Amino acid sequence: MEKYLSAIGFKGYANKEQIKELVRDIIQNPTEKYISNFGKEKLKVEYHKKYQEELGIMVRGELDDQEEIKVSSVLPYKKGTIPMDVGEIDVIEADFGKDEYYGFFEDDKTGNAMTFYLQNLVDYFDIGEERDVYIRCLRLVAFSIEGTVILPISKDEVDIMVEEEEEKWRASLLEMAKDGDEEAISLLEIDAEQTEELFQYRTRHEDLLTILEGYFIPHGFHESEYSLLGTILDSRMVRNTMTGEEVYILDLDCLNFRVEVCINKKDLMGIPSKGMRFKGVCMIQGHIEFV
Repeated sequence: MEKYLSAIGFKGYANKEQIKELVRDIIQNPTEKYISNFGKEKLKVEYHKKYQEELGIMVRGELDDQEEIKVSSVLPYKKGTIPMDVGEIDVIEADFGKDEYYGFFEDDKTGNAMTFYLQNLVDYFDIGEERDVYIRCLRLVAFSIEGTVILPISKDEVDIMVEEEEEKWRASLLEMAKDGDEEAISLLEIDAEQTEELFQYRTRHEDLLTILEGYFIPHGFHESEYSLLGTILDSRMVRNTMTGEEVYILDLDCLNFRVEVCINKKDLMGIPSKGMRFKGVCMIQGHIEFV
């Protein structure tokens, strides 16, 4: 996942020696440091260093008997600013280890399932075997290394009004379906079939991006990588204080939920502005706020 360091202004760090030097500096001069005695046998550590008020790098690893750190991962870091209400999140360790844990949840509004890379792993370790843990909220953030700004879909006030009513209707049916309402389940199945038929018909005559306003599709080997398309609600540019590289932070509405996207200015084709759409490949991270 080191390739995603470009998203926070380290596009110029392309070789292993540069990354190693960066890691050494983070371990020796961290902005924040977290430790957890995971499993009472292993001492897990995280070193965070900021390179802008919001952006930084996270080095994760394990201390050995000589208190030397064995680095397992180096990742871009930003705590999301948009809280999401989620009912339940399952956390699972990746099969290939490296202290990589992923969170899984289902969006209450759309019913869409999503996977994200868990940021605050030490917090999760500290909870231990507790089962009844309340989750205050989830904060998602995406890091992209390739993206394009494209035109929005043309809609008038009537189109917007109809979409809003349909979204409320589907959200209501989803809530009833979760409670076992068979009629709601049947209506959702019919709606899905009709939507699929309409989509197949339109794709024979229209370009895909003129049909879909947004999407969230798994991409690549890692479970937290997605290809996404969303409407830009806001955008701003920040500068990496170490490299001087400029980074866009985009606030996106994607399939009725919001997510922040960080992308290097050099990796983005086009100039982002409110109302335009962003299309790109991203790694999704999530910070779970436990109570």
